[in-house]
Amino acid sequence: MSRVGKGRDARDGCGGRVIHSKVRPTYQEESPVTDPSLIVPLMKARVPAEVQLEFPLPADEEPVRDPFAGDLYVTYALEHADENGRRYEHVARRHCAELGVEPGDLRARAVLNLRDRRPELGLNWYPDVRAVTVAVGGLEASLLLDDGFLDKLAQDVEGDLVVAAPARDVFVASGTGHPEGVDKLRWAVAQVWARDADPAWDAPASALLGHDLLVRREGSWGILTTVS
Repeated sequence: MSRVGKGRDARDGCGGRVIHSKVRPTYQEESPVTDPSLIVPLMKARVPAEVQLEFPLPADEEPVRDPFAGDLYVTYALEHADENGRRYEHVARRHCAELGVEPGDLRARAVLNLRDRRPELGLNWYPDVRAVTVAVGGLEASLLLDDGFLDKLAQDVEGDLVVAAPARDVFVASGTGHPEGVDKLRWAVAQVWARDADPAWDAPASALLGHDLLVRREGSWGILTTVS
């Protein structure tokens, strides 16, 4: 399977980049995965880059995907950690039987696992505006799924909760009652997508999600269009 490179050029354009593979994928038998505590949620986007196979994956090999908001969707992975860092193995429907988890229960289980696997949560409020950067040590964008955390965070801002999650490991929040805070979120998105991004904001192309700000109203997420 061809891969999209990590260069900055992969960020250009609004449409997805499609790479056609001429190689039929092969599948190797793997040992059954039986530890559901490894399941974590991964936020993904249809843009800026997609990989399309000329030979589609078998149905039971397709990663489980749940729609979220706009171009974002949720997929799930088994998080393996070793001396080389973390790596992720996407959860397909065939894994669900091995894990003893129904596909419809993956999100709730993955959110609980993320809390357990990222127990340290840091809030860094900006001194000049009402906006905060949240850090948990990776997969910060997946906090969009944690209703308990979001309910508490929403109490610290005026209006509806607004979040910028331009990359898998970035989560910056404010409220619709803080126009300057929302501007700070747009600034954060621009930092992540800049060609010469500051190292503090740099993200590999494979981890990029999008430019949109998300707003949470009555427990549901949508794309922010205006700030009242």
